[in-house]
Amino acid sequence: MAEIISRLALNGKVKHIYFDFQGPRQQGSDKLWFAIFNKEQETQSTGLQLFVDFHKGKVKYGIYRHADASFVKGSGEMLPGNFNFAEMLKMFEESKHLILEDEPVKNKLLTIPLNQKSLYKISHGAFKSKGNESILDIFKENQWIVIHENTGNGQAESFKNDLTEGDYVYITIGGDELFSIAKVKAGSWGYVPEDITGKNGWIYREVEYIKSAINTDPFPLKSFKEFIYPSGNSTFTEITVDKIEEANKNIFEPYFGVEFISEEASIIKSQGELHKHPNNIILVGPPGTGKTYNSIDKAVEIVTGIKKKDHDDNKVVFDKLKKEGQIEFVTFHQNYSYEDFMVGIRPDIENESLRFRSYKGIFYEIAKKARENYFASLNEQSKERSFQEVFADVLKPLTEKGEPVKIKMASGIYYTITDITDYTIYFNKPSGDSRHTLSIQTLEEIVDGLREFTTGLGPYYNPLAELIRSKKKEANNNKAEPKKNYVLIIDEINRANISKVFGELITLLEEDKRIGAKNELRITLPNGEKEFGVPPNLYLVGTMNTADKSIALIDIALRRRFEFIGYFPDYSKLEESDGIFLKHINKEIFTRKKTADYLIGHAYFMAGLDSYKTIKNKIIPLLMEYFSGKTEVVEEIFKNSTWDIKYDIEKYDWIIQSAN
Repeated sequence: MAEIISRLALNGKVKHIYFDFQGPRQQGSDKLWFAIFNKEQETQSTGLQLFVDFHKGKVKYGIYRHADASFVKGSGEMLPGNFNFAEMLKMFEESKHLILEDEPVKNKLLTIPLNQKSLYKISHGAFKSKGNESILDIFKENQWIVIHENTGNGQAESFKNDLTEGDYVYITIGGDELFSIAKVKAGSWGYVPEDITGKNGWIYREVEYIKSAINTDPFPLKSFKEFIYPSGNSTFTEITVDKIEEANKNIFEPYFGVEFISEEASIIKSQGELHKHPNNIILVGPPGTGKTYNSIDKAVEIVTGIKKKDHDDNKVVFDKLKKEGQIEFVTFHQNYSYEDFMVGIRPDIENESLRFRSYKGIFYEIAKKARENYFASLNEQSKERSFQEVFADVLKPLTEKGEPVKIKMASGIYYTITDITDYTIYFNKPSGDSRHTLSIQTLEEIVDGLREFTTGLGPYYNPLAELIRSKKKEANNNKAEPKKNYVLIIDEINRANISKVFGELITLLEEDKRIGAKNELRITLPNGEKEFGVPPNLYLVGTMNTADKSIALIDIALRRRFEFIGYFPDYSKLEESDGIFLKHINKEIFTRKKTADYLIGHAYFMAGLDSYKTIKNKIIPLLMEYFSGKTEVVEEIFKNSTWDIKYDIEKYDWIIQSAN
């Protein structure tokens, strides 16, 4: 092996591992192998190897990838008589660049698919004292995991019988040190020689180290007492599929840089987790197919994580969440603008002279709420109280009892707030001068650190801002803020000029550009606010009518950033006669239009009107719009349907009669 490294000029560039016929502790083996791999790789298991294997009288060599147990390059098995050292060296020389280029990606999670294998925790806590360091060193040298055969609760039996080749374990030294993730090798269990441990009854299994801990100190996990954690009161325990996501989040990702992937765990996660929905979706379909109706159900499902079929129940929850600010609803129209949606200015109608005040739109406000919740939950902190909430508390004596509110200034004297409106604070100066004003919007910007006032009205703004700022930090309940989802429903999203309304948000909406994502982006807004980003817990649910001519305004930029969910007529929701009639006219529409964009939805027959009125007041006007007022085309559509519908050219009106 040393000669191969030297001849290939790999000295100082690679690491190697050698396993001979003696086996661990000279107990014998029928296999000899060695691997040479990039020195930046943690073990041979994490990267490519120059691999040579002698096993049961046959030889294999090549460029080997442990992750999927495959040869990238190399020969099959051969007998020793056919083995040619020079040919092997030549192949290694031609391929050594693969090893040299095989450096691990820094800060990237190592993903390990379980592929129907099991995952366990094994604790060597019995050997955690300093006097047992030499014993642990032997375990590490031989790549053993150990347990005493008298370990209760079935743990020893499970270690001997349930642990099979290909299973994974994470090794912890009690609750004090994390060591490594390992993969179980083939072979049965055996007894650890008594001269190693000083007592009999210890049994071992051979493993292969996959990934050492990147943070060995599990102190932050001390409060977790479940068996899967280092401090859990267990020696050997399985991490079942329902616990894999939790273990990934709390143990494997932060302490090992690893995530385990399990198909069963993914199913459980998709059924119970709040974050499996796409961040940006549009419910799209022809009119009357229930897009707006279903947007309510979808929003409630995203926020609560619970999918209920009963729309009436969802509507009750929707109204509650909307009142609490977790869901907002807006309908786009032709005059809707970026200033309405994000930030802009509006006239200050309360001021005698013409001036403008800044305005923050519906998207800005809900993004702010979602962002505050995201960071509070991320840092396991209580969420700060909102400006509006604290401002209302400070002025409660004035608003509820009519009592003026005194604010202490830096000089130690007080000014008095005497009145407020939606936008303005009226106050008297300490000298008694009355009817001076402060802008509530400006006050909020000072509280949020977006503006400063050091002169002029600064002595009045700043003490009030400091009072509000201090009260904002008073937690509502001193409990860590749980992560919540927020939803903005945009009805008729294609009715506005999308590029104009969304502006730079088109980029920020992408999932990988959101706060905390790999390609996170933040921008400076037109009003000067810096570092604005869109959090991952904000979801957009749009609705789009495919029959609307405004659909042409939905450009590629928007389509690429949204997932589209189609809604089409559902005849099963209707009475049989209405379902047959609607299916007939939709078939005729499709024949003429060659697209499903202009079909008519079932909701038209679910509005509480009788069928006659629905046809006369809703279906016929819509068909006349579809076919440019051509009565003969609309008449032809109704032909052979369950209704006899004709246009009277003398009365210039439609005659509608049941065909039955």
